[in-house]
Amino acid sequence: MGDCNFKLCHSLGNSDDLPNWRRVPGFPVFGVGQPSEKGFANIPEKMGKEKTIWFNCRQEPVAYVNGISITPRNKVNPHANIESSECIEANLLTTLEGRSAEGKVKVTKDKADADNPMDREEEDEDRPAVDLKGFTKVLGGMSEGPIPGMQVIRVPVIEERALPESALDIIVNALKSENPATCQCIFSSQLGQGRTTLGMTVACITKAVLMSTKLNKMVETGIGSRDWADNIIHKSFEELAASEDLKDPMLMGEFAVILELLEKLPGSKEGKVLADKMIDICGTAPEGTGIQNLRKCIIRTKYKYDAATEDRQVVWKKMIINFIERYFYLICFATYAKEQGPELFPKSFVAWMDEHKELRDMVAAGKDKLEWSRQVDQGAVDQLRSKIGGSDYKEKLGEIVTNLYKISHSTYADMPRGVIKDTLMRKLTCKTLMEILPAEVLTKIQAEMAEKKLTSDFETVVGLVVAA
Repeated sequence: MGDCNFKLCHSLGNSDDLPNWRRVPGFPVFGVGQPSEKGFANIPEKMGKEKTIWFNCRQEPVAYVNGISITPRNKVNPHANIESSECIEANLLTTLEGRSAEGKVKVTKDKADADNPMDREEEDEDRPAVDLKGFTKVLGGMSEGPIPGMQVIRVPVIEERALPESALDIIVNALKSENPATCQCIFSSQLGQGRTTLGMTVACITKAVLMSTKLNKMVETGIGSRDWADNIIHKSFEELAASEDLKDPMLMGEFAVILELLEKLPGSKEGKVLADKMIDICGTAPEGTGIQNLRKCIIRTKYKYDAATEDRQVVWKKMIINFIERYFYLICFATYAKEQGPELFPKSFVAWMDEHKELRDMVAAGKDKLEWSRQVDQGAVDQLRSKIGGSDYKEKLGEIVTNLYKISHSTYADMPRGVIKDTLMRKLTCKTLMEILPAEVLTKIQAEMAEKKLTSDFETVVGLVVAA
């Protein structure tokens, strides 16, 4: 990118001036997607008068054209963020100024949002090349005017991950000498989702440890009782809200590599307690006010993976693996924070991870150890296969399909009710039906499907079986 040959300018196309703005319950920590230039004027009224730090969690440079934010993307892969440890915003502005001679800038944007990048469609539009500004300049204007003295810090985090490790140190270094109860933090990224939520969670973990340290010192000096401090610490930084989710080991993040971490890293069980509490209050309702729970999103994305076609599964699988790695790092960070925080973090997180370098190998080797395909009750399937083997299989079809649905329901018994579960059950019922059909019937059905270019959905397959 040295010559700043940006192939494509991309806009989120969001009409909301402050997309996904929220505050963490109990903490002066805020999150937001990329605001429009107009949206910045609405922020001061949402803030107090205390010191404010704005953390920009985007690696990719951002500029404003006529009040709307844009960022460069590679035309070959327009949905992937540019990853750069250096701020190359000035290069982007130089490129835009060169194009402004034509009076317009061609911008590509998504027609609509979609979880899976493969389902997104783009459209091009020309925008007037006027009022060009870098994101840094816009934030600087905030610190000079409506939020006096606001500090602006870039935290270049990789989307869907907790890397680089040094990015977490940037947040700690900015907060460790500030009053944790009053110093206001605003985290931003494109959507205000993964990277923003990660930054908010790291900030809350840091603040929680600093607040706990202050409470403990108050006990030591006789200002408060031990029971009083312990109750505040437990209620604010440890106790999870009552929920049926607590009974689900997958929603609680009990994946193989996480269990290995808890077994081998001293203090990590307490670290997980702190991480889980902060993840929840930075996450979705009812525990939080955010748009992504960094623990629960792992298994919920796995449900989408299960229901997707094979080509879409590739994208979901990558996300799931990244999410597990991110959760692993958050537990490591919380363990580090509880150890180093009481002394105001004399050791960096990177140095701490260097001392525990086996953790990097652990997560690299274990983050993809997940049950990628469901295990069906093969004994029950074999019993149905024997029933459908006779010439009277059509007469038994209703009973067989009913029993297949029972098998599918049992296979996905852990999943919550909803469209994804229904889709998975129908998909598995259809797949299992085709597996147990007599060979001559299956051959005939497959030939007809190929000839008529039919999809292998449940209704189609059952209709073909009846007509065979």
